[in-house]
Amino acid sequence: MMKIIFRLGLVICLFLYSWYFLTATMLELGDKPGFMHMINLVFHEAGHAVLFWAPQLLCSFGGTLGQLVVPLAIAIAFLVQKDDRFSATVCMWWFGQSLVDVAPYVNDARASRLILLGGATGTDIEGHDWMYILDQLNILSMDVRIARVVLASGRVIMVLSLLVALFLVFWCYFREKKQQES
Repeated sequence: MMKIIFRLGLVICLFLYSWYFLTATMLELGDKPGFMHMINLVFHEAGHAVLFWAPQLLCSFGGTLGQLVVPLAIAIAFLVQKDDRFSATVCMWWFGQSLVDVAPYVNDARASRLILLGGATGTDIEGHDWMYILDQLNILSMDVRIARVVLASGRVIMVLSLLVALFLVFWCYFREKKQQES
């Protein structure tokens, strides 16, 4: 029963924490990214480091790839190795939040006003990852539209993950209750 209570508490905490990511504007998300941004940033920078040998386009995309692949890989590990749907669902919430974290940078590709790692903006240096990526793909003018799709996708994944996690908590509760009655 304690496991169920803990998991319900975690879902409630994630919902409360998610509220900002679900309601903030794109600009607010870029200006005040929050605690999860620092976690995502570690895997973002690791993605660049892992792909340092690759062509610049792939290396630039490696940061975003790193911060998206890690939560997915952990979710798969929870499913395959532990058959732990709840933990995998929490990792899917993280994946959605990571998409929300990426969206302001995609949105900023042309404007280059966001403060980057090191304190400079994209206009102070040669630009940033998403400016380079979208420019190389000749879709820089679509930065805002692409960012909106990324943001909406992340938000939908976050909400669906929380709903699935809540369902799993109640499913476990009723299953445990039924086992106690038998």
